[in-house]
Amino acid sequence: MDPLPTGPVNLTELKNSYQNEFLRQIDMMPSPKAVYWEKRLMASVSLIVGHSVLKKHGVSHSFLLEAKEDSCSPPECKSIVFILSSNVKVVDCTQAFVTRDIRIFQGSPKEYHIIAIPSFSYACKNFLGEKAVLKKFSSIYEFPLTILPLDSDLVSMEDPSCFATYSISQRQQGIYQLVQGLLRFQSIFGLFPVIRAKGNKAVEVARMLTRMRREAEANLGSKSDKTPLTEVDCQTEMLILLDRSVDCLTPMLSQLTYEGLISEKWGIRHGACYLPTGTGKISEQSKRLVLNASDELFAELRDQNFAFVGSILNKKSKDISALLSESKAATELTELKRVVSQLPEIRSTRAALETHLAIAEQLKNHVNSDEFILSLSAQQDILNGFETDKAHPYIEECILRGAPLHEVLQLICIQSFCNGGLKQRLLEYYKREILQVYGFENVFTLDNLDRVGLLYDSSANSASNTLPRLSLGATPTATTMADTKQTVTAVSNMFATTLKRSLRLLVTPTFPVDPSDPDQALAQIYSGYIPISIRLIQALSMTWIPKTVSASAGQLIAAGPSNVLAMTSALLTGRGSPSSVRSDSTVSGQQLSDRAAKQTRTSSAGDGSSFIINLIPGGFFEEQQVPNMLGQFDGLSNGGGKGGTTMRSKPRVIVVAFVGGVTHAEIAALRTLSVTGDANVEFIIITMGLLNAKSFIGSLSQDIQPVPLLPL
Repeated sequence: MDPLPTGPVNLTELKNSYQNEFLRQIDMMPSPKAVYWEKRLMASVSLIVGHSVLKKHGVSHSFLLEAKEDSCSPPECKSIVFILSSNVKVVDCTQAFVTRDIRIFQGSPKEYHIIAIPSFSYACKNFLGEKAVLKKFSSIYEFPLTILPLDSDLVSMEDPSCFATYSISQRQQGIYQLVQGLLRFQSIFGLFPVIRAKGNKAVEVARMLTRMRREAEANLGSKSDKTPLTEVDCQTEMLILLDRSVDCLTPMLSQLTYEGLISEKWGIRHGACYLPTGTGKISEQSKRLVLNASDELFAELRDQNFAFVGSILNKKSKDISALLSESKAATELTELKRVVSQLPEIRSTRAALETHLAIAEQLKNHVNSDEFILSLSAQQDILNGFETDKAHPYIEECILRGAPLHEVLQLICIQSFCNGGLKQRLLEYYKREILQVYGFENVFTLDNLDRVGLLYDSSANSASNTLPRLSLGATPTATTMADTKQTVTAVSNMFATTLKRSLRLLVTPTFPVDPSDPDQALAQIYSGYIPISIRLIQALSMTWIPKTVSASAGQLIAAGPSNVLAMTSALLTGRGSPSSVRSDSTVSGQQLSDRAAKQTRTSSAGDGSSFIINLIPGGFFEEQQVPNMLGQFDGLSNGGGKGGTTMRSKPRVIVVAFVGGVTHAEIAALRTLSVTGDANVEFIIITMGLLNAKSFIGSLSQDIQPVPLLPL
């Protein structure tokens, strides 16, 4: 279990909360104990309690739970603990083990326990009952380990397929678990004084959070030893909930930061990366490398565009060489003492430098490859709107040479999003080529991409937007899927015509970077592109408005057809309409506002920011949980403007929760934003999962498994 570095709030308290609850349950079982782990849960639990701690609490043996017919528990152990998820296959393996163990140790006073993470479903409990094993367990405990602290400012559920789970599979357990995690966060760090949510799924989470909080307070008896949430000191100022569907473009773009590239190439899970063999000086075998702010060199590198990583490593190498030369030249006793005291730090810094030099060398080969350069060039062309209505030559080349399918789908989905969908002829051409080259089993993947609005027919979408998508008798699951597609396609339709200009999503990066200009600092993350999600967070937390918008009126300086489209798209998607946008439409702004009021609340974040919030499709929610603090925060929320730091010296702590996952590059953008100019803000990121293009597209993929024909 690796220690957490310090951050805006002490997330070690969250880890300790989970640890104490877990150990309290372990201590209720007689020792010695043997623990059988479901493999995929070991990494999660190890983040909150280590093996050495478990040994102190009577755990003498730890095993992987495997389907072996000859396995049995250690004879001396009195308690057998199974740590598993709510998976019928795993539960079946568990009941087979218990049945066999009872037969082997007849008359032995062994106890069998289940700790289910994060819950134990009725189906699993019913399955144990059918197998006549349920009563053999002394206890079945649900341990709600939902959000895991990974870094000083990062908490994650570690579910990269979360977006597909609730949008395609229609399973809402992840949403409920996120709310559970947010409730625990509030129980430790106090109520979020203000909750703001953008996007339909984010609004659903916000409403569930406020409802469950009120229910918990109502059920809290006077004799309870739990402290009411209203009595816990507030350590944060605001919770911003952001639905992934309001910005599905960013996860599909190639990340260019140091940490983002590590995620793209090797993957990062549970705050660590497993480097493969042949990585130079690191190791000849796979090595687990913890990636968080406790590594000072990594903390300096992780949010930088890879173009700047070499110069940072070079400077650090020269600094270490200078320290070593100084230590060799020391002759006086006082100098020798100082050198000796610095030796541990020099050794650790040198080891970290060697590690990151080896990683950077591998990443350099990756980013200098023809495939990466051409793919990045194609993405830049599409973002800039160069011939997005035609088949892109590089996409055709990738299909022809049989490039990995996720890379092909990544580029096609980017083109579809940036173009407001693809023409029917072009869409059918792409689909036909993919099925012919990669096989018919990918037809479900293409269908899934269409169902969430990432790959769709532009003409069909335009026609369907004029009519209600669902009948009055539509089921909730159908509503969820339709909301996701409707939001994604609405944002896609507005991207090229309105959002790209109105939100200043494309900013030409300059060298050197002006540290006082947030746009220039943010532009380095994606080499010229600023994510929609970051612009929304700027508007929700800092009342940010782009230079194309009048700060006093919250209006676009340049009026035109795109402004009419902004209002029309917002109205058609059932979201708040940007009533302050100038338009020549015969429908008055008041009429549009009246219609929007029936759909969603209006933002009170400020004139300019409310324009941005309402411009982007998706529901909006705002809740004041601490009555006497909303006005104070709104008065100080303009931390990004002039004079913000004079009003408050202590940084504002804002929690940003991504419903559907977040990329490492977006996290880098938020960290960059907090230290740029006079923002005077610190962000804590809570997410359902950490994404990259491969994992995002992969979660939406669904292969048809071929079934062998029976012999004649």
